[in-house]
Amino acid sequence: MPASAPRAVIVTAVLPYPPTSGGHKRTLRLIEAIARAGGVPHLLTADAGEPGAAETLRARGWIVEQLDEPPPSLLSRLRQHLERRPSPYLHGLGRRLREVAPKSAFVQIEHTQNAYYWDAIGATRSVLSLHNVDSQMLASIMRGTRGLGWLRAANRALSMRSIERRAVSRADLVLTVSERDRRHFEHRARRVLEVPNGIDDEFFEIPADLPDTEDVLFFGHLNYAPNEIGLTRFVREGWPRLAAARPRARLMVAGKGMPAKLARLLGEQERVVSLGFVPDILALLEQSRLVLVPLWHGGGTRFKVLEALASARPIAGTPQGVEEIGFVPGRHGLLADRPAELADAAARLLADEQLSRSITREGRELAERFRWSRALEPLERLYREWLSVGRPLGESPHSRGSTS
Repeated sequence: MPASAPRAVIVTAVLPYPPTSGGHKRTLRLIEAIARAGGVPHLLTADAGEPGAAETLRARGWIVEQLDEPPPSLLSRLRQHLERRPSPYLHGLGRRLREVAPKSAFVQIEHTQNAYYWDAIGATRSVLSLHNVDSQMLASIMRGTRGLGWLRAANRALSMRSIERRAVSRADLVLTVSERDRRHFEHRARRVLEVPNGIDDEFFEIPADLPDTEDVLFFGHLNYAPNEIGLTRFVREGWPRLAAARPRARLMVAGKGMPAKLARLLGEQERVVSLGFVPDILALLEQSRLVLVPLWHGGGTRFKVLEALASARPIAGTPQGVEEIGFVPGRHGLLADRPAELADAAARLLADEQLSRSITREGRELAERFRWSRALEPLERLYREWLSVGRPLGESPHSRGSTS
């Protein structure tokens, strides 16, 4: 990268390498698009990251600043709650952003939780990159929570909505993952661009032949509330029915951050295997007979669904788990609203190889729309304009409107 190449500052709560979750992967692919567009990514984060991660990203020619932020004091925590902020304001990050933003082509904020730094950005162009409508995701978790947990979830949902609305109105550009999310924000935002979650090319290289197993795979971060709640509900109410119907079936659970309560529940079940973090998810998908998506909460579009479709693996899921990607029940997989019905759908796919093969062909065709190269093309063009000398082509950055 030339020394004179323009910089783009990315404010992120996590160092997105290695891309072990959907959020990490999306952030990393967006930053890679900035680099391809001719910019030098300059990451600001308080996250220490995995060993060697920062060095790997610096080897690409990126600037990675890992700020040493002290833990928040009791007083700052109290102020955070009074100001309805879902996470602490990092003063060191704010000071550093105030220094580097004027020298940058634009500043990109990843996630609403990091959207506290508009005064530090000043007149520099700004991008708010949203992975969900976070306030709606938290509200859906609230509706599935009882007791004191409900009060905490309600407070977080209200706090997130407040921050979300202010942030969306101040950004020059808001990135969303789906048409529904775009419609939700376009009346408040100056400009909206829909950039769907994408799929890495290697998932399409998995052989379409289904294995001679009845392994049912669930994968994802297990400390992410929608995953934890959904898997818990299915294991309690659906798995005994599926295990009885298909004596060869095994439920394979892969992912980091498993809560102790969920680990105990899985350990009590017949033919449920907890794999922990699996570095090679491609090999695990190839060995699996179908992918289970038991999600009743959350939002956005799920990487696990897109990657299962691209891998030519049939899906048994809930309607909410596959929303916003053009998924047609019976054509791209089988859907059910309740755990027992979801178990029946999975049993049907395990029993009917011809149906499974038809579904995998259609599913891989659907997935073609979501290759990263296609998903990022409009955004990469815009990045290139913003990184070039002078104003971007087309509308003024402070005019209102939407781009989809």
